[in-house]
Amino acid sequence: MRGEFIEVDGVRLYCYAFGERGAGEPIVLIHGAFTASHLWQDVLPRLPKGHRVLVLDLLGHGRSDPPGGQAMTVAAHARRLSALLTLLGVRGATVVGHDMGAAIATRTAHEHPEQVARLLLVNPTMIGVPPGKVTLNGRVARLVPLLPLWRRLSPGWLASALHHALLPGYAHRDRGARALDLYLHSVRTRDGRASACAQLAALAASRRDTANALAPHALACPVLLATAPDDPFVPASRASQLAATLRLAAPRGVEWRQLPGVAHVAPEEAPDQLGVLVAELLSR
Repeated sequence: MRGEFIEVDGVRLYCYAFGERGAGEPIVLIHGAFTASHLWQDVLPRLPKGHRVLVLDLLGHGRSDPPGGQAMTVAAHARRLSALLTLLGVRGATVVGHDMGAAIATRTAHEHPEQVARLLLVNPTMIGVPPGKVTLNGRVARLVPLLPLWRRLSPGWLASALHHALLPGYAHRDRGARALDLYLHSVRTRDGRASACAQLAALAASRRDTANALAPHALACPVLLATAPDDPFVPASRASQLAATLRLAAPRGVEWRQLPGVAHVAPEEAPDQLGVLVAELLSR
């Protein structure tokens, strides 16, 4: 496994490659808001062999640069992802996105179909149903109006508030608490707090970022949607609406799979199931 920093539009994104080069198409893994590439550590060894896997930290997350003045909306993350794939010569990839990463993957597939051959959307948030009517995780949404306060208080206050808001996303709370301690460790610094505040503000500003991507016949690739019946952030009614909308957007086919026994963070709680789903998608 080899990690490196790659400059994209004046900022450095951290990414690493996993697996071996082979005849199979590349696989790209995109985490969601307030996590990092570490999210995929248990999924990686369960992916089909013979594929080069690219894993990255989004701007303001993990080892990548703080955003500074750069935008953190879904659209901005998607632009940087596409630029990174261009720099690395990645085309025709199977792109797997979790949470906000699913919205980033969807927008990239719409705007750059040559880069995305297949989509796996895992516990997707920030994808509007109907298109353009994005709603946020209610617990996280309640933090947004308090941004002026978070910017003045000690960074630990925001880290604790995010920890409380995100913990219900884990079916196994003890494991979730440990994972969130890792992801939110940097938020306890001034730079990390600034990055988290920028992402919170951008989530609220991303409400129309997937509108065009979910228009009828907007996606040229097959799509696999994976949701969990007990996901508190993507309730069953919303998942059903999203599946219906995706079937109009992706005429090449949409399959919908349920992930029992997990909540929102399926890459950590159901890595075996995700490995099987990636293999299924690659076979289509």
